Amino acid sequence: MNIVVSLGGSKTVCAARLGVKVAEFLQGQGHQVSLFAPKGKGDVFTSVAVKEYTNLTTTKKLADMLAKSHTDMLVSVMNLRTCEAAMQAKVPFIYVEYENFKEDKPVKTKKALLQKAARVLVLGSDDKPLAKAKYGANAQRVTEPAVWVEHYNYDKPTCFKKENNILAVGPLTKESGFDTLLQTWARLAPAHKTWHLTIVGDGTQKSTLQKFIAKHNLQDSTEIVPAKSDIYSFLRNADIFAYPALNPAHADILLDAMASKLPCVACESAAVTELITNGVNGVIVNAGEEEPFTIALDDLMVNWGKRVGMAVEASKHKDRYPFAAFMQAVCALLK
Repeated sequence: MNIVVSLGGSKTVCAARLGVKVAEFLQGQGHQVSLFAPKGKGDVFTSVAVKEYTNLTTTKKLADMLAKSHTDMLVSVMNLRTCEAAMQAKVPFIYVEYENFKEDKPVKTKKALLQKAARVLVLGSDDKPLAKAKYGANAQRVTEPAVWVEHYNYDKPTCFKKENNILAVGPLTKESGFDTLLQTWARLAPAHKTWHLTIVGDGTQKSTLQKFIAKHNLQDSTEIVPAKSDIYSFLRNADIFAYPALNPAHADILLDAMASKLPCVACESAAVTELITNGVNGVIVNAGEEEPFTIALDDLMVNWGKRVGMAVEASKHKDRYPFAAFMQAVCALLK
């Protein structure tokens, strides 16, 4: 089957992580798969062919792209524009979004679009009945999937120069809290010569963060790498995951980190407290405050036993958020 997976999202939720893994899984099943993404969101690390389009690309042009690709099925991950294009091209489509996901701009035709979907897969864990009036008659709730990896392999990223590694991932914006993380790191790095901090991401705050790194002479122990990097290789080789994001709508990368056997230090938010039990499978600190984050990170850096214990507990999340179950729901519609 010829399948197109389209990437979407909002300012706070990126569909690239999940969409790429869906595409790679389907390609591994023998399907011919390509990725469609808005300009900038298709700059991802993957073996799947990627086609980008600009904001000026019309729905008709997207429909033509689907037709020229001889698409048999569209799997849209939070991308309603491609759903509209699929309707025009008469291509059946599956729509995927996190429960209570909000677009940057309301889409007036959303309800009508979802009524036309072959299936709407709503990712969430709410015990309440799914709001069929909102998502349509063909909607079903599926547990949010975690993508996990083995903790270590020998393909170590080149930027991991030191013996022990702290990893942080996210858009380089004020809301991601990386300014607080670097302030913390400026205090810790001189006392922890064998440790290295890697931040994976792109965004408007990149130059500001780089200036801070240079000003505090952190170049030897700190690196910012592009978001298109192979995040799963970084997860495999990290020792601690830092998540200083301020009130994120979803903590999907935190879920990946925990499932990858990483102890996490995270700022308190609804998305974080849903995943982390403080002191058991990670550490939760007050959002936006440097001192608590510094103390918590330092404690994990010097306490190997605590890191291991939390990593074991954190990895149990992969059983609660199975990726295979989500893909089973997708693949059931491809027969």
